[in-house]
Amino acid sequence: MKQNTFLPREMLNKEIAGICGVARMTDKARAAHAGDIGSYKYGADSEQDTTILYFLGISAEVFQEAAVRIDNDVKLGAWILDYCERSSAEISTFNRQLISWWQSKTPRVGFSKRRRELVLKRKNRSFLWHYFTTCLWHYPMSWFQRYFLRW
Repeated sequence: MKQNTFLPREMLNKEIAGICGVARMTDKARAAHAGDIGSYKYGADSEQDTTILYFLGISAEVFQEAAVRIDNDVKLGAWILDYCERSSAEISTFNRQLISWWQSKTPRVGFSKRRRELVLKRKNRSFLWHYFTTCLWHYPMSWFQRYFLRW
């Protein structure tokens, strides 16, 4: 059984047309056309894609056909900008809104908790290392004996 190795670009990537999410959506459109999308969703099944496609005024089918037909990201970006006729101010506003939406969706609580756990573990290790190295250099008995005699 073939393992799926498809991984689209980051959501906040603005490589294509200077619009967040278009590069990721392009990767998913091309993968969906090739049948290699795996567990990712494209078009109407994806909340991200529907938001971007609505802003661009392009249907998922038209975008997928263009993404497959135009294999160069720069040319695809030019096609998107010509097709959607959005100003740079509108694109900038959309990017800010999409970034804000994306950041509100990311699981910060779990990330922060795991980060705190790792910091505490590191502090405990450095304390123990300092304690044992100090004992080894300053006292004639071994750290092993001192540790067990003390407790």
